[in-house]
Amino acid sequence: MKKIIGVVPSASLGDMTKSNMSDLYKILNNYTKRVTEAGCVPIGMAPVDYWLSEEAMEVCDGFLVQGGAEFYPYHFQIVHHAITHGKRYLGICLGSQLIYTYLALRKMVEEQGYEGDDIVKAICDLREEKGPDFSVLQAVEGHRSEAMTRGGEDAAKHDVNVVPGTLLHRVAGTDTLRMASFHYLQVPPDQDLVTINSWSAKGDGVVEGVEYGDRILGIQAHPEVDDLLPQVFAFLAED
Repeated sequence: MKKIIGVVPSASLGDMTKSNMSDLYKILNNYTKRVTEAGCVPIGMAPVDYWLSEEAMEVCDGFLVQGGAEFYPYHFQIVHHAITHGKRYLGICLGSQLIYTYLALRKMVEEQGYEGDDIVKAICDLREEKGPDFSVLQAVEGHRSEAMTRGGEDAAKHDVNVVPGTLLHRVAGTDTLRMASFHYLQVPPDQDLVTINSWSAKGDGVVEGVEYGDRILGIQAHPEVDDLLPQVFAFLAED
């Protein structure tokens, strides 16, 4: 039976009193295309006011978290569900950053003595308390290529060195990947919550991917822009 993969949208949530077009969840075609090519069935995850139902997550065998500009509560629900239920998770760009962000915020909450039964809500409450400018990520330069447009993907590509022995190295089957870059944040290199699986080959010390265990995989660049890296998405079809 084919795996059902929940494709997690980016969001543009505006003021519904101004326009009925200002409150949107967006799923990009390239993500669903790559999931389908991998032999899986993509379904869109549809939050309600930032949140997903447990039932919606339960029907999925795994998740693909696409790129975006902002984390919402449903992002933290997804990575929490994947980790606690042993499901495959592939995070692209924002989805890769989410792995570390979730674990870092969870650690902060637990260090404050949290003993409740809804860690995701506690994480979201902490983020709100910290304010809109708070982030556990680091800024980087030179990796948000404006060439990252339809037809211009090749100009945005650069080599990524894959760390031997990592999940990504097993999945990719190579020491070097060439992927399009479009990001301005990274996971801190000097942390111990996740495994860094790849580095920029530009020599600038930028983290290009992280992972957690053997089912949670993150890639900072964008392998979905073309069909040259099918093995990355085939990871979702594995048992």
